Amino acid sequence: MSPAETYEVEFLDAETVEAPRLMARVTPLPDEALASWLLRFADPFGVSPEALLLGDGESDRATHPEWWRKPDPLLAAAIARGTGVAGDNVRALTFADWPDDGRDDALPERFSRQRFTIERPARQARRIGVCPDCLAEDDIPYIRRPWTLGWLAACPIHGTVLLRTCPECGKKLRLPFLSSRDHFAPDRCPHCAFRLARASARAAPAPVVRFQQRVLGGRPNGIVDLPGVGVLAWPVAVALFDVLLGTVWIDTKPAARDQLFARIARDLGAEPFGEIADAYQGLAILAWMFEAWPARAQAGLAILRAARPRRQMRRWPNLDAETHAQIEALLLAAWPDECHGAERAWWRAWIDALPETGGDLRARAARERLPHRRSRLQAIADVRDGLPVEVAAEVAEVLPRTLYIWLRRGAADGLDAALERTRWQYLTEPQVIELAEWIAAATPDGPRWRATRVQGEASRRFGVEISVSVAGRLLLRHGPWRRRKVLKRKLTVAPVYD
Repeated sequence: MSPAETYEVEFLDAETVEAPRLMARVTPLPDEALASWLLRFADPFGVSPEALLLGDGESDRATHPEWWRKPDPLLAAAIARGTGVAGDNVRALTFADWPDDGRDDALPERFSRQRFTIERPARQARRIGVCPDCLAEDDIPYIRRPWTLGWLAACPIHGTVLLRTCPECGKKLRLPFLSSRDHFAPDRCPHCAFRLARASARAAPAPVVRFQQRVLGGRPNGIVDLPGVGVLAWPVAVALFDVLLGTVWIDTKPAARDQLFARIARDLGAEPFGEIADAYQGLAILAWMFEAWPARAQAGLAILRAARPRRQMRRWPNLDAETHAQIEALLLAAWPDECHGAERAWWRAWIDALPETGGDLRARAARERLPHRRSRLQAIADVRDGLPVEVAAEVAEVLPRTLYIWLRRGAADGLDAALERTRWQYLTEPQVIELAEWIAAATPDGPRWRATRVQGEASRRFGVEISVSVAGRLLLRHGPWRRRKVLKRKLTVAPVYD
């Protein structure tokens, strides 16, 4: 054919030409993270997701730290075109629909100790946690979307504490880069190939799981409904969490923190924290406080000997004025500043007139050898510093009535009287006869009386305090009820063989 000859050429409409599309061999699994799906999608081709699905323009957008959590619309569109998956389904693998309230979700170990004790905590991207039980149940292992949240501490399905470091080598778990060509195996440690599904799972206490679910359920709407507090916007709730955890970690003594952690573990029915200071521990502290707000928060702050709210709020100068005012109001409602009305309690005159300060009383308690005197001195020191009696009793793990008795004795006979144990008084013979007749007049067919009932009657009639053992002997001797038979154990004598 000569170059001078003419021939017909048909021009195609550019709008009718579609970009080449790869066959979708991998479908997203339930609640899978976008990065996990893309890595699984590209794995059969032996190339990286970046080279397989993205052009030069989209690759630049994929370098943003939040690309896989809140991807750029152009990047999401490119992924949808390359995979043949609808754009809405791609967005469902991300947190694109969540309100944009900062990077609280992306920060690794958001509520861990390092957020409050290190000046510039590491902001390592792509950090994740995994649930060994979920991986053990998977036919195809994959990373769930909630596992990428920095503040999540337990699996929402199994209630087990998420693994954020490899139990074998101690390396932190991360998602691979989008440019990675390595085989994607989310059930193995990328450093030592340890099978994470075989790691021993640790169950999180039920209150911690409930509290986390409350936070996780409200996060998509940008709110958190806290028991005893009400509905708070997400930035305000996170600021409140930070302030409460800051009171635990900032300017507190290790011995006081150990005492608080032992109390939390006992109340939650959990294992001791030990040396753990990760997001799980922070979430457990918050769950314990909000399970009985504000009594638990008051007890925790009292155990820590924490500073008052107005001083605590000076540590957070970066909060905006509205959030600062809301948090301060919540703290003052739970932890009021020391102030007394015109009508002060009857024991206040004595407690305020003590020559020893709260610190002096605690120093004296540290020198005491007898445990009961030590605990009473610490409780009185808390009241001396302005702590409400109910809160001081909670810290001392006694009833408020008991602490009021100590204060009454101290106001009447001095501090040493409040520290001494009760010296039981003795009944006279006429008083014993009167109590015996009263006990004998009880109905034989009715329920048996308790010794505390006899104790209360002796105090009411004669103003005499008798011990439980004395009251029990009176009931046993003069009560009309049949005596319980005590079955003797039969002794089994082994035969002796010559």
